[in-house]
Parts: sequence; C-alpha cells; structure tokens
Amino acid sequence: MKNSQMVRVAVPAVPQDADVQRSWRQILTGLDDQAEGAAVALGQEVGHGDVIETAPGALLLVVDEHLTGWGEAFRTGKPYPVMDAAVSLHLVQVDGALKPLWSRRFAKARSAFGTAALGQLRKHLTAWPPASDLQVDVVDPGPGRPNYKPGPCRWCERVLQKDCGVRVGRGEDAQVEHRGECPSELAMPGTYCARCGGSVAPGTAWVVVVREGAGRRETQHSGTCSDHLSFEEYEERQVQQRAAQEEARAAEKAAEAKKAAKRVAAAEKRRAAREAKERAAQEAAEAMRARVEALAVVEESGRQELYDKGLNPYGERMRLVEVTAVLEDGEPAVWWEVAAYGGHLDEEDDRGGRFFLLGDARAEYQSYTYEVEQYRPRPRARTRTRTVPCPPHGAKHCDNCGTTVAVGGWMSASLGLACGTDCYDAMADDRGAHDRQHHTAR
Repeated sequence: MKNSQMVRVAVPAVPQDADVQRSWRQILTGLDDQAEGAAVALGQEVGHGDVIETAPGALLLVVDEHLTGWGEAFRTGKPYPVMDAAVSLHLVQVDGALKPLWSRRFAKARSAFGTAALGQLRKHLTAWPPASDLQVDVVDPGPGRPNYKPGPCRWCERVLQKDCGVRVGRGEDAQVEHRGECPSELAMPGTYCARCGGSVAPGTAWVVVVREGAGRRETQHSGTCSDHLSFEEYEERQVQQRAAQEEARAAEKAAEAKKAAKRVAAAEKRRAAREAKERAAQEAAEAMRARVEALAVVEESGRQELYDKGLNPYGERMRLVEVTAVLEDGEPAVWWEVAAYGGHLDEEDDRGGRFFLLGDARAEYQSYTYEVEQYRPRPRARTRTRTVPCPPHGAKHCDNCGTTVAVGGWMSASLGLACGTDCYDAMADDRGAHDRQHHTAR
C-alpha cells in the first residue's frame, strides 16, 4: 500500500553540457564496500526529468559527467573520451523540495567515488538513514537516457528498437525499458485480480507489468476494483439480460402477430364491404335494366359524351355516352351506351351496346383499339405477250399498259398517265411497264 507520507519530487534534468548517457540519478539507500567505482552506490535509479513520489528524508544522488578531452589507449592507440564528474547529494523535504547536502566536481570521473566522496556519502547516510521499506514511484517519466541500440525491455522482454524506450543502469549492466509503463493486454474473463482477489468480468481488467524486483505480470482491474462486477455477477446479469431480451422479442412477435391479425381482419372487412357494394350495384343495375326494358321512355333528358376515340384510318370512331331519361312510371333512369359511328358504317353495326353499370360500359369501350390500315401489296403488272409500239406523233398512252384510249379521260399517276384504277395503283409508287420498256431515258 502506498505510504500516505510520500511527497512528489522533480528529479533534476541533465545539463546541456553534460553527457546524457553517462549522467545518472539515484535514490541512495546504502554503500557496497566490496564494489568499485559507481557500483558502490546502492538504491533505485530514477530517470532525469522524472516526477517521482517518495518519502521525505530520502537522499537523491545526482551525477553529471562532462567531456573534457580525448586520451589515447596505451596498447591499442585508440582514442577514448576523458570525463569529469559533478557529484551532488540532496535531501527530500516534506514539501517535495530538494535540499543540497554536499556537492563536488572531480577532474576525473573515475575519482568521483573515491575515499573522499564515500566519506561524505556515509556521513549523510548516517544522518539520514533510509527506511527499510522506502518506496519510489514514477508519476511522470521524463526524457530519461535515450536508447541507442535495440534490445529487450528488462521488465516485459518485448524488443525495443533503436530510439525507442530509455536506457537504465550503467556500463555493461545497462538495460533498456519502456518509457513509462509497459504495454498491457486485456485479461481473460474469470481470472483473478491481484489487488482485490475477485474474478474479473470481460473487458474490466488488464494484465499489467509490475516493475518490482525482477518484474512480474499480474491481473488488475482498471480503475477502482469495487466499480466492476465479478465474473459470476457478470454471468448472472448476462443470463438475466438474455431472458429479458427473449421476453421482449416474444412480446414483439405477439404484438406483430396481433397487428397482422388486425390487418387481415380489416382487409377481409374491406373485401366484404366491396363485394356487398358490388352486389348492390349489380342488383340496382339489373333493376334498372328491367325497368328500361319494361317501360317506355317518356323523355330523354340528357346525353353526355364521356369518351370518344378513333378506330381506324377510315374515319370510324367509338364513343361512350351517358343517357338520362324519364320512364312511364315518372321516375328517372340512367344508362350508358357504347356505339361506333362515322366512316362507312351503316346503322346495323353491332359493336358496343347499352349498359347499366358504368364499369361494364367502360370495359366495353376500352376493348376497342385503333386499327392501323393493313398493308396490301401492290398488284403485279399484267404480263404482256408482245411489244406495244408507241403511237406516232406523240399520242397519249398509259405508262403501265401502253393503251392510247382511256374511257372517261386520263388519270395522272406519280410518273406518268394511267388509263384506269389498276394502272394508277401500279404506277403510284413506281414507273409503269410501258414507260420502263419504251422510255428508259427519262
């Protein structure tokens, strides 16, 4: 559990003139007398620029190394960097501020943890002994030391590429880790939360990487554990929801079936009413027919033409007329007449008739359509057995049969003179046989 006395501390960033890879910060908890160099300092390393939470009284060790020149290796002759080191020790105050306790700049980095520096560190560790359960939590990770080569994360073992994550540790012990937290993944439903011990429902928990010791993975509810249902409660609620959905679907189907039954009943009612209306109209029409056939017409009070149309190219037409009249009993009567007229029709044309329902009259009227004139092929020219000579002095002759005598006068065809109807028809659209035989130069 987090210590309620922990305070938030801003770790100093690495100065611009310092080497970011060789500079480091650490919550100092002790010294290892058996180690050499920087390895004597024990504690948890923190990244430069991090915002951490720890207990007041903790000691923060800050080491910044600077490049001062280049040396040459004695055996290989290869150049190597010469570094100095600025070492400082700070005390965490109750308000999170850092109080400088000691600082010194060493001309050579390898001298930074010599006898003089270790004496100062021991003195302040004695004055401010670290708690046995000192906790350090990273609240907001800073830029840290950049990662310059690929490698596995020291916590989750996922490979981080170059320039991804940050480097921790120093020298050969340096490792790489994700910046901030390692990626998490959804936990399997039914597993148990490491914080509350309850089984987790789908989508309510994650498998996270805990950065403690060697690192471990554990299932944790997202947010507050008490805000989530257990797996058993989730399953029970799912059963209830499915039952409620089935009940709602059954109610919906019942309502739809009721609506369908109402629609069928309404349609049947409309059909029955329509049939009753049609029967009543038919009965009224039959009664009107009987009256008109039994009684004489006293007065025809009106004839209204409702429809009129042509039937063919010969002028024949068809019309539908509404007739109103008064019969012998003094009561009015109405009927409809469909009749053909015009053209060469005589009075005995039997098309149409008298109807006592407008629908029947309209159906009869619509059954007649316009008839286009049938194509009649042109009669073949009469075959002649001998050549007919042209009369002398340019006498008139029929361009089809060649005769020079026309009873009743000549008819003018499209390309010459015709002596009769047959010749005229034969020449109406083409030159006559005589004309083709004797006057081809035209």
